[in-house]
Amino acid sequence: MSKISIRALDVGGEVVGAQGDALLDPEVRSSLYGAWLDHGILLFRDVASIDEHLAISRCFGELEIHPVPEVRSAANPYLIEIGAPAGGTRRPPVYVYDGQPRMNRIPWHRDTAYSPDICKGAMLRMLEVPVNEGETMLADTARAWDDLPDDIKAKIEGLEYKATIRSGPHKTTGRQGVFWKSAHLADEDEYPANAGRAQAENGIDDRYPSVIHPAVLRHPESGRKGIFLSPTYVDRFLGLDKDESDALLEYLTAHMLQPKYVYKHKWRANDAIIWDNRRFMHAGMGNAPDEPRYGLRTTLAEQLRTGRYFDDGVDASGLLPIVD
Repeated sequence: MSKISIRALDVGGEVVGAQGDALLDPEVRSSLYGAWLDHGILLFRDVASIDEHLAISRCFGELEIHPVPEVRSAANPYLIEIGAPAGGTRRPPVYVYDGQPRMNRIPWHRDTAYSPDICKGAMLRMLEVPVNEGETMLADTARAWDDLPDDIKAKIEGLEYKATIRSGPHKTTGRQGVFWKSAHLADEDEYPANAGRAQAENGIDDRYPSVIHPAVLRHPESGRKGIFLSPTYVDRFLGLDKDESDALLEYLTAHMLQPKYVYKHKWRANDAIIWDNRRFMHAGMGNAPDEPRYGLRTTLAEQLRTGRYFDDGVDASGLLPIVD
């Protein structure tokens, strides 16, 4: 008899009864993995320590060290930091989005989709949460595929797209998958703590050359097909002219982001969500700059290896993640 139960969410499921020593039980681990493949998202409440976060994550596969060193946590190489804790010295820049100062706002994307080897999944645990906003949204691209008209399915099966990382809001504004119309670095009048701060240009984007991925993926374990896009990274679909490519990206993105496919999570402290990156894409709504929002995230290895570099001459040494 399984020692866990799954409470259905609008999209995905909440796990009840799988913490501590229960995670050592092979039956529990097998049940968790099966539920994850079924739902694509699992929510765990009251994950109170890094050790428990790592233990739950490892129920779903090996971990990898994230390929971007700037986001890695000093506490453990298999964790990355999201946002900043109250009183922390490392503060994300504040941007003004459609007239409102916000930090931690991230458009719709798939993790590590800027590399040829997209990661299997990730688990985010929030330690400090803002009173307002700060939600994470996740979209089920397998269900979105199921509901596509047959002529669109036929059009995008076999289609590939060129993708390029865009890590700043000033680079993503106006693209599909962005839920703001304008963004700029807050000046001293808009947010005094930003005084003297230059627009964030950290060089991360220059490290990752453009890649090519398929527009449709058959999940390697469940066998389900899904729309395999990371919208804000898409430059164009190969073989289509710009107008046709842009129109197709707009159509597919709007289709995937219908409310029936999207789960919007309002965080509590020590909530942890693990998502199947092969099936789901996600986005961060952002929060008011004077409220803390801080989390730690693991990344699952077993990359998909669906992609290739757009330029055959790219030297990939040093670009790929380190696997446990």
